Amino acid sequence: MHPRSQIAARPLLVFSAWVLLTLPALAGGPAKFMMTATVGGKQVEGQPLSWSSSEMLLYGRDGALHEFNTRSAEGAKKSAPRFRAYSSSELRDRLQEEFGRGWAVTVSRHFVVVHPRGRWVEWAQRLEKLYQSFHSYMRVRGIRVERPRVPLIAVVFRNKGDYHRYSAKSGTPLHPNTLGHYDSESNRIFLFDASGKADASWSVNAETIIHEATHQTAYNVGVHRRFAEQPRWLVEGLAMMFEVRGVWNARSSDTQADRINDYRLRDFRAAKDRMGGKGLAGLVASDNLFRSDPLGAYANAWALSFYLTETRPREYDRYLQKVAAREPFTRYPGRKRVSDFVSVFGSDFELLAAQMERFFEELQ
Repeated sequence: MHPRSQIAARPLLVFSAWVLLTLPALAGGPAKFMMTATVGGKQVEGQPLSWSSSEMLLYGRDGALHEFNTRSAEGAKKSAPRFRAYSSSELRDRLQEEFGRGWAVTVSRHFVVVHPRGRWVEWAQRLEKLYQSFHSYMRVRGIRVERPRVPLIAVVFRNKGDYHRYSAKSGTPLHPNTLGHYDSESNRIFLFDASGKADASWSVNAETIIHEATHQTAYNVGVHRRFAEQPRWLVEGLAMMFEVRGVWNARSSDTQADRINDYRLRDFRAAKDRMGGKGLAGLVASDNLFRSDPLGAYANAWALSFYLTETRPREYDRYLQKVAAREPFTRYPGRKRVSDFVSVFGSDFELLAAQMERFFEELQ
């Protein structure tokens, strides 16, 4: 993910008197109206989500989050009585201007996809199918899925080199092994066609693409709350489940074996000695394991998510909705994370760990 950009304040620029007078009265929650301002020479427009006397978070009409010092904004004014996202055609034109004539922009029902000219046009439908699969998976489980507030933007690069060069130029150099990512600040997914041509198999980095597309979709349809802290094990666990064809393309098979992520299962079995009741409780309470032992954290996150969806699906769905209902821009301390989990699954982590171990021992 991109770090939030820091926009230096410029003393000569101040918020308009209208904004300064109106915002304190709206401090109870996001504003209903849209405003526009020029920040760092660039015009931004959207819905004020959170603010103070010096900082503002603005939800852009393209779904991007803009954070800036109020003193760095020129000509701030109300632009509309309510939020209105850019239409797909408006976004297409804006993205064409942003990326230039060497790129094409293709629109599908939910996506606006920037890609090299030529056969890469297929990516719009690929992403659309993944979206529909996610929607179907949630719908059959009774999980409420909202309509995205904005069209979903994807940027597809011709190859890995172009992808990494673009990221480095934009100020976000990536690890050499990165195959794609979802940027929560811009609300875009960035990926490349590892096959080198659009009509070839995209299986080389398909798992990564599906993983990141799942993040983008989940955060835009209310399955996760984009502007509220979410447990990382839950977010990553869901995305890892969708890496498997038996989940993202459920019509291909309905057997449990086809829903198993063999790669994550192998890592989980290698790390299972660290996953007793205390380890489970720690994973639920904090994201620290993702920093101290990333491989083990991802494996355990997938294992817990897979176990709960396979054996306790109604409770898992209830927990998913509980976490997604959290208030935006709020912290999620460990004690609250544990209490929310316990309220759905019970407090006996040792028993849960033993049940998981038995479950995975019996998997074929």
